[in-house]
Amino acid sequence: MADIFLTASVRSNLLALQNTSSLVGRTQGRLSTGLAVSSPIDNAVKYFQSKALGDRATDLAGRKDGIDQGVNSLGVASQAITTMEDLVTQMKGILDNARSGTQAQRKEYNKQFGEIASQIQKLVDDASYQGLNLLNSTSSTLSVRFSDKSTSKLEVSGYNLNSSALFLNSQGTGALGVANASTVSVVASYFGFTTAGLSVYTLTQATVLACFNERVDTALEQLDQTVSDIRAKSATLGNNVAILQVRLDFTSNYVNTLQEGGDKLRLADLNEEGANLLALQTRQQLGIQALAFAGQAEQAILGLFR
Repeated sequence: MADIFLTASVRSNLLALQNTSSLVGRTQGRLSTGLAVSSPIDNAVKYFQSKALGDRATDLAGRKDGIDQGVNSLGVASQAITTMEDLVTQMKGILDNARSGTQAQRKEYNKQFGEIASQIQKLVDDASYQGLNLLNSTSSTLSVRFSDKSTSKLEVSGYNLNSSALFLNSQGTGALGVANASTVSVVASYFGFTTAGLSVYTLTQATVLACFNERVDTALEQLDQTVSDIRAKSATLGNNVAILQVRLDFTSNYVNTLQEGGDKLRLADLNEEGANLLALQTRQQLGIQALAFAGQAEQAILGLFR
């Protein structure tokens, strides 16, 4: 079959029309996807630069979730410590009330005193978040990583705030030292009272009353030390929460910056692409007309045979 030969003018116009059609297709693709660089073929340098920024943003977004969980874990421990302080304050109130209470009242105070110590232990046992309890052992550690660098992290050591270690003596050390520290006899005897508790003292006798008041004062000083210790630990947890919040805000902003930088390399300007499409459609129509004009010479020759 013989080849069909086109004139140079027709070929030139046809090639221009094909190029315009290719540009129209590219512009339509950018408008539909919103991407100026959708693959390495479009622009390898921009594509891989944008991908690197996006990958880092994804990695940091995962770290951000870990920081969020760290904040929650410290929040649980901080809330529990605040509640413990309230319970210890109640114990101080019970001792103060026992000074002026009747024997029957002091018997009830004795039970309440032991019950509060029991509730403190239960609170410590319940202060767990995702299996981590920062209040029942010094071996517990919360580790929050901020990036892929091994040194970029925050480690928070746990505390032993069990009843057997929480209450402080005059030397500032935990002194209950027993597993069942919530029983009435153990708690009362620790604070200098008899194993029977608060109700056995005959406060109508001056010497007994003086002895009782002295022991109450000593117990209150010990509880004040306990409150002071609790507040110190609470402040430390609060500072760590503040650190995590700062890093969380930084990471969020950093992720947004990375994503914005990657988008600048890949995203198309839809306004510009819309204008381009309009111009290309006009050029395409002109190309079709030019191609028609280029073929008129051959049509003139055809007219000679009519």
